[in-house]
Amino acid sequence: MTARFPHALLIFCSVTLSLVASDLPKNIKLQVQMEETLTSDSSQTGQRFSATLNKAVSAGEKVVFEKGSMVEGVVKLAEPTFNYRQPGELDLELTSIHANGKLYVLRTNTIILEGKPTMTDPRTGRPTDPGSRKGDVARATIDTIPGMDRGGVATTIPGTDVNVGSGSASSRSMQVIVPARSKLTFNVSSASASDPTP
Repeated sequence: MTARFPHALLIFCSVTLSLVASDLPKNIKLQVQMEETLTSDSSQTGQRFSATLNKAVSAGEKVVFEKGSMVEGVVKLAEPTFNYRQPGELDLELTSIHANGKLYVLRTNTIILEGKPTMTDPRTGRPTDPGSRKGDVARATIDTIPGMDRGGVATTIPGTDVNVGSGSASSRSMQVIVPARSKLTFNVSSASASDPTP
């Protein structure tokens, strides 16, 4: 009889979490604004990152997640360019969101951002475009300086089709750069709610 108690408790907890999570609409899309800059050459696999919810999520007339809710994610893979000898890669997922006094543990799709291969000098193995590194540094820095932006002109995160800002300008390079304040949209496949630990 006592051996069944932990099993019954586990079922009860699972049902409780399912009931709380059942209030959430299906196929949630979370548009988040990055709080920090991530790059394929400086980020590490397993690194955590922070973001804020850029648009509220509603179920009917009820607001489930308010705009500005804190979101956390993880870098599932960071593949560097190895001194610009190969295209970089960043794979990102969301892991949780703090909203309505609760912590929601999330499972989302993985956004895979890949750098674009460029022509290299066969003698050195380095890119033939000497300005590619300077351009990457500029793109990685501009959104981290308070009060600075791109003047309403969009860029595309290097190596992806993810737009930052509004407009039609784009930029591509070997290194993947996700600037602070850029916006990414994730699809949520499941969410479990619990009271946050004090």
